[in-house]
Amino acid sequence: MLPYVHVPALGPITIFGVLAFLGVTLAERAGYWHAKRLDLDKAAVRRMGVYCAIGGILGAHYFDLFLYQPGWSARPDALRVFFNPFSGISSFGGLIGGTLGFLLFARRRSGKRLRYADVALVGVVVLLLFGRAGCASVHDHVGIATRFPLAVDFPAGNPTGVVGSHHDLGLYELVLFGALLALTLVLLRVPRRPGWIVALVALCYSVPRFFLDFLRRPETDPRYAALTPAQWACIAAVAAALALFAWIYMRGDPVPPPRRYAS
Repeated sequence: MLPYVHVPALGPITIFGVLAFLGVTLAERAGYWHAKRLDLDKAAVRRMGVYCAIGGILGAHYFDLFLYQPGWSARPDALRVFFNPFSGISSFGGLIGGTLGFLLFARRRSGKRLRYADVALVGVVVLLLFGRAGCASVHDHVGIATRFPLAVDFPAGNPTGVVGSHHDLGLYELVLFGALLALTLVLLRVPRRPGWIVALVALCYSVPRFFLDFLRRPETDPRYAALTPAQWACIAAVAAALALFAWIYMRGDPVPPPRRYAS
């Protein structure tokens, strides 16, 4: 099994904060890089990023608050928790909120909506790779006890409150997003129909994430009809991805010529 690694903070600077900053910065650059390849307006891409960021922050918080923090309204600090977007966040809530933000941005982008979605997808994969690296660095998604060789051996007195060998879901998803980023870079080498890569990556994330969530502890991840909120979101994401595939092929948008993908 893997050893527990603790990275101490340097004053107000934490490893999670550093990785989050790198994720935002590199996600923005990756999005601009792909937007340039698709001849999209940089100012419009910047506006899209603002819409997605605001939607993502709100979605991450309120998805977590309403579905992962039962009884929050009875707490003495309920008002502060409600208005503080960082008092609990959910990655899938961020994806849902970011998608809603994108749809709000795209309502006037007829004809190029799916191309902007392709750009957003590239940024999201980079962002979540670093986000999950942050989760793995602070071990904030501890799963059930196990003897699995890639589990983490949590020592006594660590901040998570568990001791012994447990699944580390942040680490597993870091590996998953590393694979998704590699897949995305390979797929971008060949022109695709607008939106095609969005649907494929959504499927490639949602299916393994659905099964990974069975490794989460009920103490931290409540169940609704035997499934976690993220698992229900995975089901919805798979349905949406399949619908997007159908929409893409029904529309019959042409594949862009290779010259548009020149670096």
